[in-house]
Amino acid sequence: KLGAALAKAKSALALPPGVGATSRKAVGANAAVLVLNQVLGAVGRSVTIPAEVANARAKSKYADVLALANQMKSGAISVLLVHHSNPVYSLPKATGFADALAKVGLVVSFATAADETSAAAQIVLPDHAPLESWGDVRPRSGVRGVIQPSFRPLYDTQSVPDSLLAIARAAGAEVPAGDLRSLVTAAWADTDARAALQRGGVFEAPVAATNAGFNPGTLDGGAAELAGPGDLTLLAFPHINLSDGRGAALGLLQEIPDVVTHVLWESWAEISIATAARLGVENGDILKVATAAGELEVAAFVRGGIRDDVIAIPTGQGHTVGRYASKEDNGMPGVMRGVNVASVLSGATDEAGGQAWLTEKASVSNTGKHRRLPMLQFSDNKRGRQLGEAMTLAALNGHEGHGEHHGPHEIHKPYDPAADAADAQYAATFQARGQKNIKESPYRWGMTVDLDKCTGCSACISACYVENNIPVVGELEVRNVRPMTWLRIDRWIGDGQTDFANEMGRIAIAPSGERVGEVDVRNAPIMCQHCGAAPCEPVCPVIATYHNEEGLNGMIYNRCIGTRYCANNCPYKVRRYNYFDNQIERWPSPMELGLNPDVTVRGQGVMEKCTLCVQRIQYARQEAKNAGGHDAVIADGAIQTACQQTCPSNAITFGNLRDDASAVSQKADSTRGYHALHVLNTRPAVTYLSKVVRGPAV
Repeated sequence: KLGAALAKAKSALALPPGVGATSRKAVGANAAVLVLNQVLGAVGRSVTIPAEVANARAKSKYADVLALANQMKSGAISVLLVHHSNPVYSLPKATGFADALAKVGLVVSFATAADETSAAAQIVLPDHAPLESWGDVRPRSGVRGVIQPSFRPLYDTQSVPDSLLAIARAAGAEVPAGDLRSLVTAAWADTDARAALQRGGVFEAPVAATNAGFNPGTLDGGAAELAGPGDLTLLAFPHINLSDGRGAALGLLQEIPDVVTHVLWESWAEISIATAARLGVENGDILKVATAAGELEVAAFVRGGIRDDVIAIPTGQGHTVGRYASKEDNGMPGVMRGVNVASVLSGATDEAGGQAWLTEKASVSNTGKHRRLPMLQFSDNKRGRQLGEAMTLAALNGHEGHGEHHGPHEIHKPYDPAADAADAQYAATFQARGQKNIKESPYRWGMTVDLDKCTGCSACISACYVENNIPVVGELEVRNVRPMTWLRIDRWIGDGQTDFANEMGRIAIAPSGERVGEVDVRNAPIMCQHCGAAPCEPVCPVIATYHNEEGLNGMIYNRCIGTRYCANNCPYKVRRYNYFDNQIERWPSPMELGLNPDVTVRGQGVMEKCTLCVQRIQYARQEAKNAGGHDAVIADGAIQTACQQTCPSNAITFGNLRDDASAVSQKADSTRGYHALHVLNTRPAVTYLSKVVRGPAV
């Protein structure tokens, strides 16, 4: 069936497995995928095999690191320099690297932040941050990049090349004169250095290799070799925010929920519904996971869509050193946050000496303990409400009655001029407050979110945090369900009428391969909807939340007295209350340097929420005045909100809904458009475009 689908496709492409599925036969698996792409005609069209870069240094392999560890154990290494690496944490305990490091006479770490390896080093020479350094790079054929600093070093640090040059000179070695900058300048003497600096480097078409360079007849396409005491396959997969752990020291990345589970600040173990029933566990129950290399305890997350013979644990957590990475931010230094799944891996290699991750069979048991996972979405049942809608392709083309269809979506502009003109009481209310008649403005700012494009990657969330000076509150506040994020991504499975686990279990691929179905996942970014009839406004006793003449639901922070009536009255639950005034703790140095000077830093006792980046609207208004005078109109596309600018799939569009020719107006009038919870007559300014599905899941 798969072969027939690939043969029929116009531009078929096969992708190799991710890091979590790399076994002892990873090279054979990836080479087999390359052969398949050759058969499909994708090589040269969608796949480019780069030619080897001239004079390129050979990359070290994982096997080389293991060989180094053996030399360290034997005492053959007297001095070890560690740069941009944390092997004490990242390498499996079975490799014995931590014990080997203790036998090295002098360990020097060039880490930019505290980690497990720098804690074990005798000397720490902090490196410049990437934005403080000079350098160059050649990532692939045809590309040579120049790295230049964006600002002066903030602390008493020094770039690693400058440190090594100084050490070499002190030791009497003959090295080139000058510092790193002069060496980079000399290396680029054969090019137009000024033009290269302006462009960031030299960019040419990549040179493709003539062939893949291997013999397909030598491929070993057998199944992964697994060993261990249990019957469940351990899948260690990269955390979407923390990666292999290098992002764990950033509180912002810890506070952005996982796309699938919506867990944050912790580790979890995903198991299927059937496996959970066999073990007698529910969400949050602590599992003991034992392999031949070791054991750990981690909270269970039960869901469908995962094989019954698999237990999946993300990498990235389990640090003992580092603010946010460990429990130091909770006053418990040296205590791990989550678990390090690498500690129960054997450290095996693949055919080429790379690290193999899919190697272990695990024994899993219920410890009888429980710990509530910090999560921001607790239910996947939307109970028939207009959230994360979808329509079939047949319904989109006007063929009613084909598959899932949610009926008419009541498409209308958030402000109907005729209705507003007839509403004398509505207009009188604004005039009594001393505001202009809301119909006088040429703008009604609004947004569309295309659920067919949204992948749930959370890039918009991080952009909103940085743009609007949103504080990171930490694990304890999240456990109390007191996040400060202005933007969240709700995830719905199918029609959202059943729990996430049951729905995913119904349409997942069974281990036997008997049933094949589509996993209909819908990601719905939810922010302040800037309602035309906002439920938050009439309940505020001090009019801290109000409607301006351009249709924005604004907040006057100095008026807010913290009644939180507005949050109680918001059906979208997007308003955030700042319970604690400890911003100094939330922005440890140098994070305060990243605060946006165009946005107020809020304090304790203030309600806040999405403003549709009003500061960017004001900037565009001033630019329009500078170019065309006081009455100049802001052009369509002149404003991009932070979430729109960052979205990699262009799922978000922002603009003036009163301009029928604007991109946002045309998308809002789409037959896929609907307003979340429109039956409440809140008249939102945010229009969602339904996801398009083929039809009911099989």
